[in-house]
Amino acid sequence: MRLFIPILANLLVFVASFGLGGLVRPLLPKNLSRLDRFTAIALAGTGLFGGLLFLVGLVAFSRTVIVAVSLLAAILGLRLLIKEQGTGPLPRFGEVPILPASIIGLVLMVTFVGGLAEPVGDIKMDAIAYHLLGPRVWLRDAVIRPLPDECHASFPATVETVYGALMAIGETRAPDLFSFSSFCFLLLVSYGFALRLGLAPPDAWWTVALIATMPVVYRGSYGGFIDAVFACFVLLSLRFALDARESRHYVLAGVFGGLAMGTKYTGVPTVILIIAVAGAFALVTFAAPPAKLAIRLAVMAVTAALIASPWYLRNWIALGSPIYPPPPLLLHFFKIKYMSPQTIDLLAALIRKEGLGMGHSFSNFVLLPFHFTFHPANFLNGPGGVGIALLSLAPVGLLLRWRDPYVGALMLFGFLHTLTWFVTEQEARFLIHIYVLLAIFAVWGWQEVMAKSPRIGRSLAGAAVACSIVYGLIFVVSPRIADVHAALSPSFEEQRKVQEIPFLEGFRALNEDPAVKKVLVLEPRVPVFYLQKDYLRPVGRFHEQSIPEGNDFALLAPKLSHYGITHILDVRLEGRDFRVPPNQPNLQLIFEREDQRIYRVTSTD
Repeated sequence: MRLFIPILANLLVFVASFGLGGLVRPLLPKNLSRLDRFTAIALAGTGLFGGLLFLVGLVAFSRTVIVAVSLLAAILGLRLLIKEQGTGPLPRFGEVPILPASIIGLVLMVTFVGGLAEPVGDIKMDAIAYHLLGPRVWLRDAVIRPLPDECHASFPATVETVYGALMAIGETRAPDLFSFSSFCFLLLVSYGFALRLGLAPPDAWWTVALIATMPVVYRGSYGGFIDAVFACFVLLSLRFALDARESRHYVLAGVFGGLAMGTKYTGVPTVILIIAVAGAFALVTFAAPPAKLAIRLAVMAVTAALIASPWYLRNWIALGSPIYPPPPLLLHFFKIKYMSPQTIDLLAALIRKEGLGMGHSFSNFVLLPFHFTFHPANFLNGPGGVGIALLSLAPVGLLLRWRDPYVGALMLFGFLHTLTWFVTEQEARFLIHIYVLLAIFAVWGWQEVMAKSPRIGRSLAGAAVACSIVYGLIFVVSPRIADVHAALSPSFEEQRKVQEIPFLEGFRALNEDPAVKKVLVLEPRVPVFYLQKDYLRPVGRFHEQSIPEGNDFALLAPKLSHYGITHILDVRLEGRDFRVPPNQPNLQLIFEREDQRIYRVTSTD
């Protein structure tokens, strides 16, 4: 049961998502392969399921509500799965090459088993800091609301809302097991895109093997990260926009664009670029009438905006700005809550510093492929990089096919998107969809080199691919060994919790005490994800301020009853001493360790 329930939860959510994905079936191109139809329906349904749960969750987000919505959608999903059996021949992966299939199978096996481990880590991990924190608080409160003490929990949360459903059904193991589904989706989208660009099925398998073993791609696919799903939405929006010939196709591209915007803020400029490139491609390639094309592109834009609008409208109404936390420029137009202009400036400076990469100079932009290959650790979440196959072979593939207008459109999108990324935040995993496209062209280049130079070229190109895959496997598999061990060994999992969860004893004492109703957490960088009780964290890790008193205990002490505080968690962290002065009246010390103390409020006078 320890592992069965998370698996069951993911299966239920998948079938429910597939049911909602049926809404896009009438929009799919008629010549789409059955495999691509399945992938598009499942991905659209995943995003729409998250959006539906968000709208419902604004009113009620209890386990009962989530299970009821999931079961109803799952009934539709089962019916749709039966209907899809008659839409054409079974998906064909072509003649399956044993070697790339084995590589992909190994990565998927590690992803599946490792995903069954419980999440551990401190506040430096995004999953613990906000990706999973938001769903836990929403479930506890039985309603989706902003978290004043964690601004990142107000990002568009299409995937995090799905995490909430998984957590409600399958507890805390279930969300990371979703990484198996999202990674499979990415590989299926990549396979379909490779075939769309003309690769033979065996070569498409090698493309997927390259992508599956790219450390940067894999890092954005598990541990609470949502970048793999985001990349799927972007790639499908781009593909359907470039292939669009009817109005409904532009609506379909808009749906996936809206889901991208509802997953990450970076989806907004990305969708704008997709619309611009798709418009230029239609004008140049098949001389679309400008007026008619403008209407269709407007329909795509409006569709995307409508799909994404709930997240942005909620933030505008509840927090004062559609983008929260806003970039400093938006402070001239919106008055936001919980964060001062100085705090916003400090956060923006931190983002610029963390996302500096190798710098913003022209030379660094030109050398970006070299830096990504040989200096990936200089980019945020970039250790491991993308291997050497992209640098050595993708240029050959691009030179081979650049005259194809479709390839030209992809090159234009890739250049503009990378340029936007380069001048804003150089976060390595934000370019996963670009790596997918480059991997396709790397395999094109590999095939060209082998054809033109069957002896030396075959050896060198094969060595580049082999080095990339072997190197990537080391970086992909080794970090997951502990996860796999924890999933299979309860004793090791307990040992890992003790080692990697800060203040574990204090959290357990609070979680197990029925007298605990609401906990005051004075230290901003305490990972409150592990606290299952209601809490008040007056100041967040980016200086968000939930209450006027901040975390000044002298100001808070007289108001503990006003805020409903029954217990206080006080810790030593990062060189700072305890925040509660000793011998405080109305406080009883009931738990103490070297770095943590718990007080019970004994009087509410």
